[in-house]
Amino acid sequence: MTPKVELGVADGRPVLVIAPQRREIDPAHCRLPPGLVDALQEWARIAASVQEADARADAVSRRGRQLAARVAQSLGDEIGYHDPVTGDVHRVVHRSEPPESTPWATGLTVAAIVAAITATALVIVTAGLTQVNVLLAIAVNLAVAAGFAPSIWLGRRVLVWRWVAYGVAAGIVLAWIGLLFSLLGA
Repeated sequence: MTPKVELGVADGRPVLVIAPQRREIDPAHCRLPPGLVDALQEWARIAASVQEADARADAVSRRGRQLAARVAQSLGDEIGYHDPVTGDVHRVVHRSEPPESTPWATGLTVAAIVAAITATALVIVTAGLTQVNVLLAIAVNLAVAAGFAPSIWLGRRVLVWRWVAYGVAAGIVLAWIGLLFSLLGA
């Protein structure tokens, strides 16, 4: 069975060719995510300048297959991929994979270990600095938290690193709670 839609390049722009009429549609006019449309446009501009003997030809073909898989997933159907370098047409099948299960036990263990290390290090450094100057200790604590904040924010969505990010955030909070209790004399 021939796919109803084929991804290709025409005049340096990406096109989706609808069968059987062979009507070309701009991917920006389909229900594709904007990031995917941007990636398709960038790929098509590069593909238009690449010849088969060019060193970038393999990379352009490989990137085109990756983008075709993303288009197939977005459309929820199989599509054809017309390789602009070789001229070959490949069938790209949409695979609906089950969502990846979350490794709660391993993740929480990693987060707990990282939290313990972070809290211990922060308490030890703060206790040492408190003997020198309390304001310096507070400033260092705020600087550490501010320094970790961007990494924690970015890491919260990365599958493996999110557990480390959660652990660092928890460690900072635990250290502050422990230091607050030590200041209150509890």
